[in-house]
Amino acid sequence: MSMIDDAQEVRKSTQIYLRVAEAVLSATRSPLSAREIVERGIERGLFGDHSLSRTPENSMQARLSLDIKQLKTSSRFTRVARGRFLLRNQLKDAYDEGQLLRSESKVLSEYIAEPRKLRLPTEEVLCTPESHFESILTFQGIDGDYISVLPRLLNRTLYIDRTEAESRNDAKQFITYVIVQCGHRLLTYRRSYLSRAAEFLRGAKCIGFGGHVSAADNDIFSSADRGIESCARRELSEELRLSLAEKHFHGHLTRASVDLFRGSPMECLGILNDDSSEVGRRHLAVVYRVWINDWSDARRLEKGESSLRTLSWVDLTKEKVDVTEYEYWSQLCLRRYYPSNIISEPVIRHLSLRATRRARTLVVAGRIGSGKSETSRYLAQHLHAEAINSGVILQHLMSSPSLQEIGREEFQRRAEDFIRNPTGPNRLAQALAEIISKSPESRFVIDGIRQLETYEFLTKRLEEQPALLYVHTPPDIAYEMYRLRESANSLDFKYRDFLKVYDAPVESDIAALGRTAHTYIYNFLGIDALRRSLNKLVQDLS
Repeated sequence: MSMIDDAQEVRKSTQIYLRVAEAVLSATRSPLSAREIVERGIERGLFGDHSLSRTPENSMQARLSLDIKQLKTSSRFTRVARGRFLLRNQLKDAYDEGQLLRSESKVLSEYIAEPRKLRLPTEEVLCTPESHFESILTFQGIDGDYISVLPRLLNRTLYIDRTEAESRNDAKQFITYVIVQCGHRLLTYRRSYLSRAAEFLRGAKCIGFGGHVSAADNDIFSSADRGIESCARRELSEELRLSLAEKHFHGHLTRASVDLFRGSPMECLGILNDDSSEVGRRHLAVVYRVWINDWSDARRLEKGESSLRTLSWVDLTKEKVDVTEYEYWSQLCLRRYYPSNIISEPVIRHLSLRATRRARTLVVAGRIGSGKSETSRYLAQHLHAEAINSGVILQHLMSSPSLQEIGREEFQRRAEDFIRNPTGPNRLAQALAEIISKSPESRFVIDGIRQLETYEFLTKRLEEQPALLYVHTPPDIAYEMYRLRESANSLDFKYRDFLKVYDAPVESDIAALGRTAHTYIYNFLGIDALRRSLNKLVQDLS
Protein backbone atom coordinates (compact mmCIF):
# COMPACT_ATOMS: atom_id res chain seq x y z
CA MET A 1 0.00 0.00 0.00
CA SER A 2 1.39 3.46 -0.93
CA MET A 3 1.80 6.39 1.43
CA ILE A 4 -1.18 8.06 -0.24
CA ASP A 5 -3.31 4.98 0.32
CA ASP A 6 -2.16 4.85 3.96
CA ALA A 7 -3.14 8.48 4.48
CA GLN A 8 -6.55 7.95 2.92
CA GLU A 9 -7.13 4.92 5.14
CA VAL A 10 -6.21 6.95 8.25
CA ARG A 11 -8.59 9.76 7.25
CA LYS A 12 -11.40 7.29 6.62
CA SER A 13 -10.80 5.60 9.97
CA THR A 14 -10.79 8.97 11.75
CA GLN A 15 -14.12 9.91 10.16
CA ILE A 16 -15.65 6.63 11.28
CA TYR A 17 -14.54 7.08 14.91
CA LEU A 18 -15.73 10.70 15.04
CA ARG A 19 -19.04 9.81 13.39
CA VAL A 20 -19.61 7.07 15.95
CA ALA A 21 -18.68 9.42 18.80
CA GLU A 22 -21.12 12.06 17.55
CA ALA A 23 -23.96 9.52 17.22
CA VAL A 24 -23.35 8.03 20.67
CA LEU A 25 -22.97 11.36 22.47
CA SER A 26 -26.06 12.72 20.72
CA ALA A 27 -28.09 9.90 22.24
CA THR A 28 -26.95 10.53 25.83
CA ARG A 29 -27.16 13.52 28.13
CA SER A 30 -24.08 12.60 30.15
CA PRO A 31 -20.34 12.87 29.47
CA LEU A 32 -18.75 9.56 28.46
CA SER A 33 -15.26 8.11 28.41
CA ALA A 34 -13.69 6.88 25.18
CA ARG A 35 -14.23 3.27 26.32
CA GLU A 36 -17.94 3.91 26.96
CA ILE A 37 -18.34 5.56 23.55
CA VAL A 38 -16.73 2.57 21.82
CA GLU A 39 -18.79 0.02 23.76
CA ARG A 40 -22.07 1.79 22.98
CA GLY A 41 -21.04 2.27 19.36
CA ILE A 42 -20.35 -1.46 18.99
CA GLU A 43 -23.62 -2.41 20.71
CA ARG A 44 -25.54 -0.16 18.27
CA GLY A 45 -23.63 -1.46 15.24
CA LEU A 46 -22.37 2.01 14.32
CA PHE A 47 -18.94 0.80 13.26
CA GLY A 48 -20.52 -1.31 10.51
CA ASP A 49 -18.00 -3.61 8.84
CA HIS A 50 -15.03 -1.45 9.82
CA SER A 51 -12.24 -3.43 11.50
CA LEU A 52 -11.36 -1.91 14.84
CA SER A 53 -7.85 -1.63 16.20
CA ARG A 54 -6.58 -3.91 18.96
CA THR A 55 -7.37 -1.14 21.48
CA PRO A 56 -10.28 0.85 19.98
CA GLU A 57 -10.81 2.88 23.17
CA ASN A 58 -7.28 4.29 22.76
CA SER A 59 -7.97 5.05 19.09
CA MET A 60 -11.19 6.86 20.04
CA GLN A 61 -9.39 8.84 22.77
CA ALA A 62 -6.61 9.88 20.37
CA ARG A 63 -8.97 10.99 17.57
CA LEU A 64 -11.23 13.00 19.87
CA SER A 65 -8.24 14.64 21.57
CA LEU A 66 -6.65 15.53 18.22
CA ASP A 67 -9.92 16.95 16.88
CA ILE A 68 -10.29 19.18 19.95
CA LYS A 69 -6.64 20.25 19.81
CA GLN A 70 -6.68 21.15 16.10
CA LEU A 71 -10.14 22.75 15.83
CA LYS A 72 -10.34 24.20 19.36
CA THR A 73 -13.77 25.85 19.79
CA SER A 74 -14.71 24.79 16.24
CA SER A 75 -14.58 21.15 17.26
CA ARG A 76 -17.88 19.36 17.72
CA PHE A 77 -16.49 17.83 20.89
CA THR A 78 -15.20 19.08 24.21
CA ARG A 79 -13.79 17.66 27.41
CA VAL A 80 -15.67 18.25 30.65
CA ALA A 81 -13.20 16.33 32.82
CA ARG A 82 -10.13 14.23 32.27
CA GLY A 83 -11.03 11.55 29.74
CA ARG A 84 -14.73 12.60 29.66
CA PHE A 85 -16.23 13.89 26.41
CA LEU A 86 -19.41 15.72 25.48
CA LEU A 87 -20.80 17.37 22.38
CA ARG A 88 -20.13 21.08 22.55
CA ASN A 89 -23.75 21.95 21.75
CA GLN A 90 -24.88 19.92 24.78
CA LEU A 91 -22.95 22.10 27.24
CA LYS A 92 -25.84 24.42 27.99
CA ASP A 93 -28.19 21.51 28.75
CA ALA A 94 -25.53 19.88 30.88
CA TYR A 95 -24.97 23.12 32.78
CA ASP A 96 -28.72 23.58 33.36
CA GLU A 97 -28.84 20.10 34.89
CA GLY A 98 -25.92 20.86 37.19
CA GLN A 99 -23.50 18.43 35.56
CA LEU A 100 -20.76 21.02 34.92
CA LEU A 101 -19.10 23.74 36.96
CA ARG A 102 -19.93 27.31 35.98
CA SER A 103 -16.27 28.02 35.27
CA GLU A 104 -16.20 25.21 32.71
CA SER A 105 -19.40 26.13 30.92
CA LYS A 106 -18.65 29.87 30.87
CA VAL A 107 -15.67 29.48 28.53
CA LEU A 108 -16.88 26.66 26.32
CA SER A 109 -20.52 27.78 25.98
CA GLU A 110 -19.40 30.57 23.66
CA TYR A 111 -19.26 28.00 20.83
CA ILE A 112 -22.47 28.37 18.81
CA ALA A 113 -21.63 26.78 15.44
CA GLU A 114 -23.68 23.84 14.24
CA PRO A 115 -21.84 20.51 14.40
CA ARG A 116 -20.28 19.48 11.11
CA LYS A 117 -21.47 16.07 10.00
CA LEU A 118 -19.08 13.73 8.28
CA ARG A 119 -20.53 11.05 6.05
CA LEU A 120 -19.11 7.82 4.73
CA PRO A 121 -19.30 7.01 1.02
CA THR A 122 -22.92 6.44 0.02
CA GLU A 123 -24.25 2.89 -0.10
CA GLU A 124 -27.96 2.25 -0.54
CA VAL A 125 -29.19 -0.85 1.31
CA LEU A 126 -32.39 -2.84 0.87
CA CYS A 127 -34.92 -2.24 3.65
CA THR A 128 -38.51 -2.98 4.57
CA PRO A 129 -40.53 -0.40 6.56
CA GLU A 130 -41.86 -1.14 10.03
CA SER A 131 -45.43 -0.46 8.94
CA HIS A 132 -45.07 -3.46 6.63
CA PHE A 133 -42.95 -5.96 8.59
CA GLU A 134 -44.52 -5.52 12.05
CA SER A 135 -47.36 -7.93 11.21
CA ILE A 136 -44.95 -10.46 9.63
CA LEU A 137 -41.94 -10.56 11.97
CA THR A 138 -43.81 -11.55 15.11
CA PHE A 139 -41.20 -14.11 16.21
CA GLN A 140 -37.80 -13.98 17.92
CA GLY A 141 -35.18 -16.23 16.39
CA ILE A 142 -35.49 -18.20 13.14
CA ASP A 143 -38.64 -18.95 11.17
CA GLY A 144 -38.06 -21.82 8.76
CA ASP A 145 -41.10 -20.96 6.65
CA TYR A 146 -39.10 -18.70 4.37
CA ILE A 147 -41.21 -19.70 1.35
CA SER A 148 -44.10 -17.80 2.92
CA VAL A 149 -42.30 -15.13 4.95
CA LEU A 150 -39.70 -13.84 2.46
CA PRO A 151 -42.10 -13.04 -0.43
CA ARG A 152 -44.37 -11.18 1.99
CA LEU A 153 -41.43 -9.09 3.23
CA LEU A 154 -40.35 -8.34 -0.35
CA ASN A 155 -43.82 -7.06 -1.25
CA ARG A 156 -42.77 -3.68 0.09
CA THR A 157 -39.13 -2.61 0.07
CA LEU A 158 -37.12 0.57 -0.33
CA TYR A 159 -33.47 1.59 -0.53
CA ILE A 160 -32.00 3.83 2.17
CA ASP A 161 -28.52 5.29 2.52
CA ARG A 162 -26.71 2.93 4.88
CA THR A 163 -25.48 5.68 7.21
CA GLU A 164 -29.05 6.90 7.59
CA ALA A 165 -30.47 3.38 7.92
CA GLU A 166 -28.17 2.61 10.87
CA SER A 167 -29.86 5.38 12.86
CA ARG A 168 -33.48 4.67 11.89
CA ASN A 169 -35.86 2.58 13.95
CA ASP A 170 -38.71 2.55 11.43
CA ALA A 171 -37.12 0.14 8.93
CA LYS A 172 -35.16 -3.11 8.91
CA GLN A 173 -32.18 -3.66 6.65
CA PHE A 174 -31.90 -6.96 4.77
CA ILE A 175 -28.64 -8.80 5.30
CA THR A 176 -27.48 -12.27 4.36
CA TYR A 177 -26.16 -14.82 6.85
CA VAL A 178 -24.53 -17.77 5.10
CA ILE A 179 -23.37 -21.03 6.68
CA VAL A 180 -20.56 -22.77 4.79
CA GLN A 181 -20.46 -26.56 4.90
CA CYS A 182 -18.45 -29.25 3.13
CA GLY A 183 -19.93 -32.66 3.78
CA HIS A 184 -19.86 -33.19 7.54
CA ARG A 185 -17.55 -30.21 8.16
CA LEU A 186 -18.78 -26.77 9.24
CA LEU A 187 -16.71 -23.61 8.72
CA THR A 188 -16.26 -21.27 11.72
CA TYR A 189 -14.23 -18.12 12.28
CA ARG A 190 -13.53 -15.29 14.66
CA ARG A 191 -14.35 -11.73 13.66
CA SER A 192 -11.69 -9.45 15.05
CA TYR A 193 -13.84 -6.67 16.52
CA LEU A 194 -16.22 -8.91 18.47
CA SER A 195 -13.75 -9.49 21.29
CA ARG A 196 -13.75 -5.74 22.00
CA ALA A 197 -17.44 -5.81 22.88
CA ALA A 198 -19.16 -7.63 25.74
CA GLU A 199 -17.51 -10.93 24.89
CA PHE A 200 -19.33 -12.86 27.62
CA LEU A 201 -22.61 -11.94 25.92
CA ARG A 202 -21.81 -12.15 22.24
CA GLY A 203 -19.11 -14.77 22.06
CA ALA A 204 -16.03 -14.54 19.87
CA LYS A 205 -16.87 -17.15 17.22
CA CYS A 206 -19.26 -17.11 14.29
CA ILE A 207 -20.59 -19.45 11.59
CA GLY A 208 -22.38 -16.87 9.43
CA PHE A 209 -20.82 -14.94 6.54
CA GLY A 210 -22.55 -12.13 4.72
CA GLY A 211 -23.52 -8.49 4.77
CA HIS A 212 -25.98 -5.85 3.65
CA VAL A 213 -28.02 -6.29 0.49
CA SER A 214 -27.31 -3.20 -1.61
CA ALA A 215 -28.87 -1.67 -4.68
CA ALA A 216 -25.88 -2.96 -6.68
CA ASP A 217 -26.94 -6.56 -5.98
CA ASN A 218 -30.26 -6.10 -7.79
CA ASP A 219 -29.98 -6.64 -11.53
CA ILE A 220 -32.01 -8.30 -14.29
CA PHE A 221 -30.79 -11.72 -13.17
CA SER A 222 -31.69 -11.29 -9.51
CA SER A 223 -34.74 -9.04 -9.47
CA ALA A 224 -37.04 -11.80 -8.16
CA ASP A 225 -35.46 -11.67 -4.69
CA ARG A 226 -34.12 -8.07 -4.96
CA GLY A 227 -30.57 -9.43 -5.24
CA ILE A 228 -30.51 -11.21 -1.87
CA GLU A 229 -28.93 -14.45 -3.10
CA SER A 230 -26.53 -12.47 -5.30
CA CYS A 231 -25.47 -10.57 -2.20
CA ALA A 232 -24.88 -13.85 -0.33
CA ARG A 233 -22.55 -15.14 -3.06
CA ARG A 234 -20.80 -11.79 -3.45
CA GLU A 235 -20.13 -11.48 0.27
CA LEU A 236 -18.74 -15.01 0.40
CA SER A 237 -16.40 -14.23 -2.47
CA GLU A 238 -15.20 -11.09 -0.66
CA GLU A 239 -14.77 -12.69 2.77
CA LEU A 240 -13.26 -16.01 1.64
CA ARG A 241 -10.71 -16.87 -1.04
CA LEU A 242 -8.70 -19.83 -2.25
CA SER A 243 -5.02 -20.08 -1.47
CA LEU A 244 -2.95 -18.58 -4.29
CA ALA A 245 -0.35 -21.32 -3.96
CA GLU A 246 -2.95 -24.04 -4.39
CA LYS A 247 -5.50 -22.54 -6.78
CA HIS A 248 -4.49 -20.17 -9.55
CA PHE A 249 -6.46 -19.25 -12.67
CA HIS A 250 -4.33 -17.24 -15.14
CA GLY A 251 -2.95 -15.11 -12.33
CA HIS A 252 -6.36 -13.93 -11.11
CA LEU A 253 -6.96 -15.02 -7.52
CA THR A 254 -10.27 -13.17 -7.22
CA ARG A 255 -11.65 -15.04 -10.22
CA ALA A 256 -11.00 -18.39 -8.51
CA SER A 257 -12.87 -17.31 -5.37
CA VAL A 258 -15.88 -15.98 -7.27
CA ASP A 259 -16.16 -19.11 -9.41
CA LEU A 260 -16.09 -21.36 -6.34
CA PHE A 261 -19.17 -19.82 -4.72
CA ARG A 262 -21.00 -18.98 -7.90
CA GLY A 263 -21.15 -22.66 -8.78
CA SER A 264 -21.71 -24.08 -5.29
CA PRO A 265 -25.20 -25.29 -4.29
CA MET A 266 -26.97 -22.85 -1.96
CA GLU A 267 -30.15 -23.43 0.02
CA CYS A 268 -32.30 -20.94 1.89
CA LEU A 269 -32.90 -22.10 5.48
CA GLY A 270 -35.03 -19.40 7.07
CA ILE A 271 -35.56 -15.82 8.18
CA LEU A 272 -33.74 -14.62 11.30
CA ASN A 273 -35.36 -11.85 13.33
CA ASP A 274 -33.70 -10.52 16.46
CA ASP A 275 -35.41 -7.69 18.32
CA SER A 276 -33.37 -8.18 21.48
CA SER A 277 -30.85 -5.42 20.72
CA GLU A 278 -30.72 -2.09 18.95
CA VAL A 279 -28.61 -3.59 16.18
CA GLY A 280 -30.98 -6.53 15.80
CA ARG A 281 -34.05 -4.32 15.61
CA ARG A 282 -32.59 -2.58 12.57
CA HIS A 283 -31.73 -5.75 10.64
CA LEU A 284 -33.26 -9.00 9.50
CA ALA A 285 -31.26 -11.83 8.01
CA VAL A 286 -31.98 -14.34 5.28
CA VAL A 287 -30.14 -17.48 6.36
CA TYR A 288 -28.51 -19.64 3.68
CA ARG A 289 -26.28 -22.68 3.63
CA VAL A 290 -23.77 -23.09 0.83
CA TRP A 291 -22.29 -26.52 0.09
CA ILE A 292 -18.74 -26.95 -1.14
CA ASN A 293 -18.53 -30.29 -2.88
CA ASP A 294 -14.75 -30.70 -3.02
CA TRP A 295 -12.86 -30.93 0.29
CA SER A 296 -9.61 -30.18 -1.51
CA ASP A 297 -11.12 -26.75 -2.34
CA ALA A 298 -12.72 -26.23 1.06
CA ARG A 299 -9.57 -26.95 3.04
CA ARG A 300 -7.66 -24.29 1.08
CA LEU A 301 -10.07 -21.47 1.92
CA GLU A 302 -8.44 -18.41 3.45
CA LYS A 303 -9.79 -15.19 4.88
CA GLY A 304 -10.32 -12.51 2.28
CA GLU A 305 -10.95 -9.61 4.68
CA SER A 306 -8.89 -8.29 7.58
CA SER A 307 -11.94 -8.37 9.86
CA LEU A 308 -11.87 -12.20 9.82
CA ARG A 309 -9.52 -14.21 11.99
CA THR A 310 -8.79 -17.88 12.56
CA LEU A 311 -10.81 -19.88 10.03
CA SER A 312 -11.38 -23.45 11.23
CA TRP A 313 -13.55 -26.44 10.38
CA VAL A 314 -15.70 -28.37 12.86
CA ASP A 315 -16.08 -32.08 12.14
CA LEU A 316 -19.76 -32.68 12.94
CA THR A 317 -19.24 -36.44 13.18
CA LYS A 318 -16.71 -36.12 16.00
CA GLU A 319 -16.89 -32.71 17.67
CA LYS A 320 -19.28 -30.99 20.03
CA VAL A 321 -19.84 -27.24 19.99
CA ASP A 322 -19.94 -24.97 23.04
CA VAL A 323 -22.49 -22.37 21.94
CA THR A 324 -21.42 -19.96 24.68
CA GLU A 325 -18.31 -19.27 22.59
CA TYR A 326 -20.42 -17.99 19.66
CA GLU A 327 -22.21 -14.73 18.98
CA TYR A 328 -26.00 -14.79 19.37
CA TRP A 329 -27.03 -15.27 15.74
CA SER A 330 -24.65 -18.21 15.43
CA GLN A 331 -26.13 -19.64 18.62
CA LEU A 332 -29.58 -19.47 17.05
CA CYS A 333 -28.37 -21.29 13.93
CA LEU A 334 -26.43 -23.92 15.89
CA ARG A 335 -29.41 -24.67 18.13
CA ARG A 336 -31.73 -24.82 15.11
CA TYR A 337 -29.67 -26.73 12.53
CA TYR A 338 -27.06 -28.64 14.57
CA PRO A 339 -28.76 -29.48 17.90
CA SER A 340 -27.06 -32.86 18.27
CA ASN A 341 -23.64 -31.17 18.18
CA ILE A 342 -24.31 -28.76 21.03
CA ILE A 343 -22.66 -29.41 24.38
CA SER A 344 -25.45 -29.96 26.88
CA GLU A 345 -23.27 -29.98 29.98
CA PRO A 346 -23.63 -27.16 32.54
CA VAL A 347 -21.47 -24.16 31.71
CA ILE A 348 -20.10 -22.09 34.57
CA ARG A 349 -17.20 -19.71 33.96
CA HIS A 350 -15.26 -18.29 36.88
CA LEU A 351 -13.14 -15.23 36.30
CA SER A 352 -12.30 -15.30 40.00
CA LEU A 353 -13.41 -18.53 41.70
CA ARG A 354 -11.47 -17.63 44.83
CA ALA A 355 -13.35 -14.32 45.20
CA THR A 356 -16.70 -16.05 44.68
CA ARG A 357 -15.89 -18.79 47.21
CA ARG A 358 -14.68 -16.43 49.91
CA ALA A 359 -17.46 -13.86 49.54
CA ARG A 360 -19.96 -13.64 52.37
CA THR A 361 -22.49 -11.99 50.04
CA LEU A 362 -23.40 -13.20 46.55
CA VAL A 363 -25.12 -10.71 44.23
CA VAL A 364 -27.04 -12.34 41.36
CA ALA A 365 -27.67 -10.18 38.28
CA GLY A 366 -29.11 -10.76 34.81
CA ARG A 367 -31.68 -9.60 32.29
CA ILE A 368 -35.42 -10.15 32.77
CA GLY A 369 -36.31 -13.77 32.10
CA SER A 370 -32.73 -14.93 32.52
CA GLY A 371 -33.44 -17.12 35.54
CA LYS A 372 -31.67 -14.96 38.12
CA SER A 373 -34.52 -15.33 40.65
CA GLU A 374 -34.41 -19.12 40.26
CA THR A 375 -30.63 -18.90 40.67
CA SER A 376 -30.95 -16.84 43.84
CA ARG A 377 -33.48 -19.21 45.40
CA TYR A 378 -31.43 -22.27 44.49
CA LEU A 379 -28.17 -20.86 45.86
CA ALA A 380 -29.80 -19.62 49.06
CA GLN A 381 -31.33 -23.04 49.69
CA HIS A 382 -28.28 -25.16 48.90
CA LEU A 383 -25.68 -22.86 50.44
CA HIS A 384 -27.82 -22.28 53.56
CA ALA A 385 -27.79 -18.54 52.94
CA GLU A 386 -30.36 -15.82 53.57
CA ALA A 387 -32.13 -14.70 50.39
CA ILE A 388 -32.65 -10.94 49.99
CA ASN A 389 -34.94 -9.63 47.25
CA SER A 390 -33.75 -6.15 46.33
CA GLY A 391 -37.05 -5.50 44.54
CA VAL A 392 -38.94 -5.81 47.83
CA ILE A 393 -36.46 -3.48 49.53
CA LEU A 394 -36.82 -1.01 46.69
CA GLN A 395 -40.63 -1.15 46.97
CA HIS A 396 -40.43 -0.02 50.61
CA LEU A 397 -37.93 2.73 49.82
CA MET A 398 -40.23 4.05 47.10
CA SER A 399 -43.35 3.68 49.30
CA SER A 400 -44.87 1.91 46.33
CA PRO A 401 -47.50 -0.80 45.99
CA SER A 402 -46.09 -4.19 45.05
CA LEU A 403 -45.18 -5.21 41.53
CA GLN A 404 -48.18 -7.56 41.49
CA GLU A 405 -50.54 -4.69 42.35
CA ILE A 406 -49.37 -2.08 39.83
CA GLY A 407 -47.81 -4.26 37.11
CA ARG A 408 -44.21 -4.61 36.03
CA GLU A 409 -44.13 -1.67 33.61
CA GLU A 410 -45.35 0.84 36.20
CA PHE A 411 -43.04 -0.62 38.85
CA GLN A 412 -40.10 -0.30 36.43
CA ARG A 413 -41.02 3.33 35.74
CA ARG A 414 -41.03 4.17 39.45
CA ALA A 415 -37.81 2.26 39.99
CA GLU A 416 -36.14 4.22 37.19
CA ASP A 417 -37.18 7.53 38.79
CA PHE A 418 -35.81 6.37 42.14
CA ILE A 419 -32.51 4.95 40.97
CA ARG A 420 -31.69 7.92 38.69
CA ASN A 421 -31.97 10.25 41.66
CA PRO A 422 -28.40 11.05 42.79
CA THR A 423 -29.09 9.49 46.19
CA GLY A 424 -31.01 6.45 44.90
CA PRO A 425 -28.23 3.86 44.44
CA ASN A 426 -26.66 4.74 47.79
CA ARG A 427 -29.99 4.51 49.64
CA LEU A 428 -30.69 1.06 48.18
CA ALA A 429 -27.17 -0.13 48.98
CA GLN A 430 -27.48 1.19 52.54
CA ALA A 431 -30.79 -0.62 53.07
CA LEU A 432 -29.29 -3.90 51.84
CA ALA A 433 -26.19 -3.46 53.99
CA GLU A 434 -28.30 -2.83 57.10
CA ILE A 435 -30.20 -6.09 56.59
CA ILE A 436 -26.92 -7.98 56.26
CA SER A 437 -25.34 -6.31 59.30
CA LYS A 438 -28.32 -7.10 61.54
CA SER A 439 -28.80 -10.70 60.41
CA PRO A 440 -27.29 -13.64 62.33
CA GLU A 441 -26.73 -15.53 59.08
CA SER A 442 -23.20 -16.00 57.80
CA ARG A 443 -23.99 -15.89 54.07
CA PHE A 444 -26.39 -13.93 51.86
CA VAL A 445 -27.72 -14.06 48.31
CA ILE A 446 -29.07 -10.78 46.87
CA ASP A 447 -31.43 -10.97 43.89
CA GLY A 448 -32.25 -8.12 41.56
CA ILE A 449 -29.57 -5.41 41.67
CA ARG A 450 -29.66 -3.68 38.29
CA GLN A 451 -27.12 -0.86 38.52
CA LEU A 452 -23.35 -1.09 38.84
CA GLU A 453 -23.41 2.02 41.02
CA THR A 454 -25.62 0.26 43.57
CA TYR A 455 -23.20 -2.68 43.65
CA GLU A 456 -20.23 -0.33 44.15
CA PHE A 457 -21.96 1.49 47.01
CA LEU A 458 -22.83 -1.86 48.58
CA THR A 459 -19.16 -2.86 48.44
CA LYS A 460 -18.23 0.31 50.34
CA ARG A 461 -20.99 -0.20 52.92
CA LEU A 462 -20.04 -3.80 53.62
CA GLU A 463 -16.32 -3.02 53.62
CA GLU A 464 -15.80 -6.25 51.71
CA GLN A 465 -16.20 -7.39 48.09
CA PRO A 466 -19.52 -9.11 47.38
CA ALA A 467 -19.17 -11.70 44.61
CA LEU A 468 -21.09 -10.74 41.48
CA LEU A 469 -22.71 -13.64 39.58
CA TYR A 470 -24.19 -12.91 36.16
CA VAL A 471 -26.81 -15.18 34.57
CA HIS A 472 -26.61 -14.97 30.78
CA THR A 473 -29.61 -16.28 28.84
CA PRO A 474 -30.21 -15.86 25.08
CA PRO A 475 -33.14 -13.48 24.47
CA ASP A 476 -35.38 -16.07 22.80
CA ILE A 477 -35.03 -18.43 25.76
CA ALA A 478 -35.51 -15.55 28.21
CA TYR A 479 -38.78 -14.74 26.44
CA GLU A 480 -40.03 -18.30 26.76
CA MET A 481 -39.08 -18.50 30.44
CA TYR A 482 -40.70 -15.14 31.18
CA ARG A 483 -43.86 -16.07 29.25
CA LEU A 484 -44.23 -19.35 31.12
CA ARG A 485 -43.69 -17.64 34.46
CA GLU A 486 -45.75 -14.48 33.98
CA SER A 487 -48.27 -15.19 31.23
CA ALA A 488 -48.61 -18.96 30.95
CA ASN A 489 -52.38 -18.67 30.59
CA SER A 490 -52.35 -15.83 28.08
CA LEU A 491 -52.25 -16.66 24.38
CA ASP A 492 -52.07 -12.96 23.55
CA PHE A 493 -48.68 -12.37 25.15
CA LYS A 494 -46.29 -11.57 22.28
CA TYR A 495 -42.56 -11.03 22.01
CA ARG A 496 -43.01 -7.28 21.62
CA ASP A 497 -44.88 -7.26 24.95
CA PHE A 498 -41.82 -8.90 26.48
CA LEU A 499 -39.50 -6.31 24.93
CA LYS A 500 -41.34 -3.50 26.73
CA VAL A 501 -40.10 -4.82 30.07
CA TYR A 502 -36.85 -6.34 28.74
CA ASP A 503 -35.69 -3.00 27.32
CA ALA A 504 -37.14 -0.71 29.99
CA PRO A 505 -34.76 2.16 30.90
CA VAL A 506 -34.23 0.79 34.40
CA GLU A 507 -32.70 -2.34 32.83
CA SER A 508 -30.15 -0.45 30.73
CA ASP A 509 -27.20 -0.76 33.14
CA ILE A 510 -27.31 -4.54 33.49
CA ALA A 511 -24.66 -5.08 30.79
CA ALA A 512 -22.22 -3.07 32.92
CA LEU A 513 -22.80 -5.53 35.79
CA GLY A 514 -22.08 -8.36 33.37
CA ARG A 515 -18.73 -6.86 32.44
CA THR A 516 -17.81 -6.70 36.15
CA ALA A 517 -18.93 -10.20 37.18
CA HIS A 518 -16.71 -12.71 38.97
CA THR A 519 -18.71 -15.71 37.70
CA TYR A 520 -20.89 -16.28 34.63
CA ILE A 521 -23.76 -18.77 34.57
CA TYR A 522 -24.81 -19.65 31.03
CA ASN A 523 -28.46 -20.62 30.62
CA PHE A 524 -28.81 -21.47 26.94
CA LEU A 525 -31.04 -24.57 27.09
CA GLY A 526 -33.82 -23.61 29.53
CA ILE A 527 -34.73 -24.10 33.18
CA ASP A 528 -33.75 -27.78 33.54
CA ALA A 529 -30.26 -27.16 32.14
CA LEU A 530 -29.97 -24.09 34.38
CA ARG A 531 -30.60 -26.19 37.47
CA ARG A 532 -27.88 -28.61 36.41
CA SER A 533 -25.54 -25.64 36.06
CA LEU A 534 -26.51 -24.38 39.50
CA ASN A 535 -25.85 -27.79 41.01
CA LYS A 536 -22.33 -27.62 39.56
CA LEU A 537 -21.94 -24.06 40.89
CA VAL A 538 -22.91 -25.17 44.40
CA GLN A 539 -20.23 -27.87 44.20
CA ASP A 540 -17.68 -25.26 43.10
CA LEU A 541 -18.59 -22.96 45.98
CA SER A 542 -18.63 -25.72 48.55
